[in-house]
Amino acid sequence: MATAAAPVRGRGEGTRRCILDEAALAFARTGYAGTSLNDVIAATGLTKGAFYFHFPSKEALALEVFSSKQQEWAAKAVEAAGRKESALDKLIEMMHATCDLHETDPAARAVARLCWELGEDPELAPQMKPFLTNWFDILEDLLRAAQKEGDVRKDVDARAVAEVCVASFIGISDVSHLLSGNMDLRQRAEQLMDLILPTIRVQNNRRAPAPMT
Repeated sequence: MATAAAPVRGRGEGTRRCILDEAALAFARTGYAGTSLNDVIAATGLTKGAFYFHFPSKEALALEVFSSKQQEWAAKAVEAAGRKESALDKLIEMMHATCDLHETDPAARAVARLCWELGEDPELAPQMKPFLTNWFDILEDLLRAAQKEGDVRKDVDARAVAEVCVASFIGISDVSHLLSGNMDLRQRAEQLMDLILPTIRVQNNRRAPAPMT
């Protein structure tokens, strides 16, 4: 079973980053099955020898794209959330950032596509699961904090809501990608939050969470 290749230091890191960026674009456009290494190599301008020095196979490349890009995606979303005060507003801001990434950064779409395509392989599926559980954990922590702050009802199952939010966003992301190339993703995300928030918020709390902008 292939695993993500080890990092290369020095000048090789720039080459490695170039390969990952071009591969992410290709996987976002055509998915894992539709992407050939020859296309990625041509896009980088590297020789085959230089390319294979960093990644011995398409599987190894895809795993590293998935690993590195999903970490970047999560870091950007968490950073955006940090600009807000309350936990509930942080959760909503994280949704903003995720929508922005899907609309502007093909790497975010590459992560989503690779997760489902590679996840169909029984040997690779275990390497995809942490992507989902990490997001479950992040949202669960925010929801529990919002409960302590009095914005979310105490009887709400934070883990269940976190999993529903992640699963629902994945669904609307796929629909938006197919129907509009992610152009209406923010609108669909707003509709999702309009459905979820009233069911979990403390009803007598007058402080409204920040709207999606």
